Amino acid sequence: MQLQEKITSYLSNCLVGKGGMSEEVLDNLSKRVRSTMDIQFNEGERDFKISMSGIGKPLCIQQRAKAKDKKEVDPPNLKTKFAYGYLTEALVMSIIEAADIKVDSFQEEVEVDLGGKEPIQGTLDVVIDGKVWDIKSTTARSFYSIYSKSDGFDKLAADDAFGYIPQGYLYAEGKGLPFGGWIALNKESGEIAVLKAPSGAKGEKYRVAALKEAKTNQLALESNQPFKKCYEPVQDTISGRPTGHKTLHLRCRYCPYKQVCWGNKIKYRARGTCKNSGKRASGYRWMFND
Repeated sequence: MQLQEKITSYLSNCLVGKGGMSEEVLDNLSKRVRSTMDIQFNEGERDFKISMSGIGKPLCIQQRAKAKDKKEVDPPNLKTKFAYGYLTEALVMSIIEAADIKVDSFQEEVEVDLGGKEPIQGTLDVVIDGKVWDIKSTTARSFYSIYSKSDGFDKLAADDAFGYIPQGYLYAEGKGLPFGGWIALNKESGEIAVLKAPSGAKGEKYRVAALKEAKTNQLALESNQPFKKCYEPVQDTISGRPTGHKTLHLRCRYCPYKQVCWGNKIKYRARGTCKNSGKRASGYRWMFND
């Protein structure tokens, strides 16, 4: 039985009273929840450090963070949003632990030497049957467009703005095992999907590219390479059709340094009226001044 089938079977059995969680699994869940909430609410803001979870992110963001540029004040709900994400990931770990799945280890610290000044460190989520897997809590949109699709890996690779692919391969490299992929939970529906990383020649191609990208970013950060924006303004669209206005790239919208980069050129406002159709675009975005 495959990993996806085992998870689905376990949850289905629990619905009819044929499955459960042992005292040991519940104790482990309690410890994970306490640990992650302690980190989320008591640790405070960390100083910048090159890490497996961050090295695949756009270089410009990492450069801003290293330079300690002024960050925007995050909305209060961001704290609960992140905390909720970690809570759901702890739940997935317990589901895996309670199901008939061969778990080799959870939350293991690893490191990889890419030729920089220091090895890059990180903490992998889980090793299952000799493969390293990353656990992700996702929005419904990401779940249905990427993580539950047979071609989801290729779609993610086409625009991996958060560096999830380098992160996964670095965890696997640090453990000396193949990268299995992601076990993703839809935070809105509760569905769980397994997205496998490619194997064979295709998988090796992605592994080499991911490690190369991580090394390039590490050396750029260590050598204080001059800052350069990774993204330019993009066309705002309605149903795939340009409105005639410019907005920030998706990754820039979530960057805490966007105002440092763009200054008075951008403003969070109504998207305005489409210049072609005359229809008014709904919602607000970071828009460039026309």
